[in-house]
Amino acid sequence: MALFTDFDGTLTRIRRDPEAVDLPTRAREALIELAESGMMVGVVSGRKVADVRKRVQVKRIWYAGAHGMFLRDPQNQAISLARPEHKARIRAAIRLLEKHIGGARGLRIEKKIATVALHYRGAPPASQRIARDAVARVMERDPNLCLLASKKVWGLLPDATSDKWGAVKFIMEREQRRNSGGRCLLIFIGDDATDERVFARMKGISIAVGKKSKTAARYWLRSPGEVHEFLERLNAMGR
Repeated sequence: MALFTDFDGTLTRIRRDPEAVDLPTRAREALIELAESGMMVGVVSGRKVADVRKRVQVKRIWYAGAHGMFLRDPQNQAISLARPEHKARIRAAIRLLEKHIGGARGLRIEKKIATVALHYRGAPPASQRIARDAVARVMERDPNLCLLASKKVWGLLPDATSDKWGAVKFIMEREQRRNSGGRCLLIFIGDDATDERVFARMKGISIAVGKKSKTAARYWLRSPGEVHEFLERLNAMGR
């Protein structure tokens, strides 16, 4: 089996301050045991890959950051799926966002080389309107960008093919070649719009966290706590 999971809202609860998020020990121990059993394990996040690695702290697994644009393999080798033109288009988008949001209160631009996110969690309504207008102006200037509306954040990716599914597909194909064509049952767990793009394309066990309707996932779990329990049950099955 191959298990891939989102981070914020899936392995951990979403916090108002993203810097305050840490992986619970229960989840870390479950991921370590799964990886040591020989299962392919990966964490796929919108965060920078270095940030999510620092918070998860599990060795010998795959990490994908910036919605799958940058990877670290189980041997800690860096892999980039971002092309130079991707980076150039995102740099232009960042300049436009900075110009149009100015010093609006409660807004935060998260720059990730080949993607950018505009956070508005906790921002007053006036600032949210400014953010919405800024994103619309960026999309008008470059309509080939991919807009992802998630939980209190708008993410901009270079194009419609640069996403978490692209990263999962890349990893699965690479591991399949390495293992002489052996096939894996894919399990993917996530909670928001970026994960829906994986659910809609994958074959296997898709699990949405926190919602059982308006999702392309086949199954659902109520909360990160139930995700931790699910991981522990997977481990118990393999003992």
